Amino acid sequence: MSEIMAKIRWYPLGPSAGPFVPIKKSDLDSVAKKHKVSISIDEVVGRNYQEVDGVIREETMDSTIEDITQTVVTVSAEDEQVFRETVRALIKKYGAPRTTYATWGSTERGKWIVGELSDEYDGWS
Repeated sequence: MSEIMAKIRWYPLGPSAGPFVPIKKSDLDSVAKKHKVSISIDEVVGRNYQEVDGVIREETMDSTIEDITQTVVTVSAEDEQVFRETVRALIKKYGAPRTTYATWGSTERGKWIVGELSDEYDGWS
């Protein structure tokens, strides 16, 4: 079976659109070890990032997805069931990503599974 990979992007726009709790590498490492998958994290600081009184203010119009502040978690596995269990655990802990654009860069199968599991839990945020 070929590798299934998903890039899941969470954007820091507050409790209704961002992750339920902060995403920490140590937590992701625990999930990866438990499910025997590969998980990595990449923090992207947007080119228009500003923080005013503890609130992120970022103009995102006319920006590419790579230029917007986000936490990108990449999950990859050879086994679909293991991949599903891992993504399900991430969605349960952090919530579903905000939009369908949150899976850009994923394999087609990975994108489809993230969408299915997002709908299963709480829908796209």
